[in-house]
Amino acid sequence: MGRPPSDLDDYLEWQQRLESQKESGLSLDVFCLREGVSKSTYYRWADRLRNGIPESMTVEKVARDKAESGDAAFVPITLKASPVEIQLPNGGVVRLPLGVGQVVLVEVIRAVGALRPWKGPES
Repeated sequence: MGRPPSDLDDYLEWQQRLESQKESGLSLDVFCLREGVSKSTYYRWADRLRNGIPESMTVEKVARDKAESGDAAFVPITLKASPVEIQLPNGGVVRLPLGVGQVVLVEVIRAVGALRPWKGPES
């Protein structure tokens, strides 16, 4: 089946890791041992990030930065299927497709969780 495709979090983590290696002054062998990664994985990510984070993911990064800054009024999402369902203590229900990004998930839960308690139909 193979590994799942890399997401924005992977790119951001490796971007930071590559910068940390440069700043650390450690040899690549020692740094990789300390980080628990192989040199081949390190080189693969260095190659992937040679020109920065791919443009296809920069849109998500901009949205994430805006959401984390508190300036976002809402996070636009499109639902196609809802295999993930979360019932919040206030009675709100969040239904999301598999593969939704962590930023979107956190923002949706935060928004729904901030709503007043749900009062369902009177029985």
